Amino acid sequence: MTAILLGVLLTLMAVAFPIGFALMGTAAVTIPAAGMDLISVPVQLFSGTDSFAILAVPLFILMGELMSATTIAHRLVELAVSLVGWMRGGLAHVNVLTNAFMAEMSGSATADAAVLSKIFVPEMERAGYPKAYAAACTAVNATIGIIIPPSIPMVLYGVTTNTSIRDLFIAGIVPGIILAGAFMLTCYIFARRYNHPVDEHFELRRLKASLRGALLPMLIPILVVGGLIGGIFTATEAAGVGVIIALIGGAFMSPDFTWKKLYDALVTTARQTGVVMMLVAGSSVLGILVANEQIPQHVANGLQTFAHNPVLALLLINIFLLILGMFLQAAAAIIIVVPVLMPLAAKIGIDPVHFGIIVTLNLGIGQQTPPVATVLLTVCAITGLSIQQVMRYSKWFLITMFAVLMLVSYAPVTTLWFRHFIS
Repeated sequence: MTAILLGVLLTLMAVAFPIGFALMGTAAVTIPAAGMDLISVPVQLFSGTDSFAILAVPLFILMGELMSATTIAHRLVELAVSLVGWMRGGLAHVNVLTNAFMAEMSGSATADAAVLSKIFVPEMERAGYPKAYAAACTAVNATIGIIIPPSIPMVLYGVTTNTSIRDLFIAGIVPGIILAGAFMLTCYIFARRYNHPVDEHFELRRLKASLRGALLPMLIPILVVGGLIGGIFTATEAAGVGVIIALIGGAFMSPDFTWKKLYDALVTTARQTGVVMMLVAGSSVLGILVANEQIPQHVANGLQTFAHNPVLALLLINIFLLILGMFLQAAAAIIIVVPVLMPLAAKIGIDPVHFGIIVTLNLGIGQQTPPVATVLLTVCAITGLSIQQVMRYSKWFLITMFAVLMLVSYAPVTTLWFRHFIS
């Protein structure tokens, strides 16, 4: 039955079926073949999405869309310029820091890349940076958006595995900072090798002015993430608070924020939410058969050979996730594969929260690697560059991301220390 399930699913995906419908179609074919009753399918479709926690996904998407429609991103860019613009290759460092700021608000790498590529790529090109380098820098830096909380993939992981979303958000802080620092080091190496310009001079007066301008935008992560970590509200409530602040901030800070922009943000949110919900509903239906056939247990038993060597087993999991991320979107990969890998992760002693950050990092790399490469393709579409042009530079950033992945994978303290410290 496992072979039939995989055959039907891969066939539907190969003919470009939307993944959510492919999951449902696979369930519709294989559940009767397994001698199970289809009467449970409608109930499971509803119950799979009937979760208060998953309501955080559309709210975080809407929060990111509202910030994209306002001057919030530009104010954060100005703050980043005043902080690191004086360094050699300053605009590249500004790019990294702005993505780190945006990561505390949007939770989506694709959304961050779409907004910031329109700002940074033309600006860096005018300042003398190669356009392909500017695009590569913007694309890879957007990955920070799903590591530093809030993070939509972490919400999906938490819902799928019944892991605390609060703990996942806390665990992502240190790896996100490490990743941002590693990207800045990579940018500095590029700047020294290719003699990138010093774009700005440090001015205390400018820093004070930019801090005042960015005060309201920076309240969003303080209230949203801080309130979540402090136990004041749940991830869903935190996302709701973020939406309200972004909406009020947009109305007062952006003179050109119109009803049309609000409508567009709501429409985009509805479309993206629909995709996620179809994935969740489809996977919950297919999960009936997966549980009945004990597929996770069979996979774990099949990999039992490596369980005595946790280092090798974790390396194989990472390789599998890296390959998977090249062909599946992050949400689909989490919903389809993570429940299968969890028994093996537990068997080799990986904390579920630590494993969540490993999965998110792997899939973040997948967003940059063809053929799917959602973030990379977004930047290429906006800038008019080919994947080959951008990959000439982004491959070096991918090496950096892989090094951070290995550090986080084999040093659990990077994800678990801060949680224990706060607790």
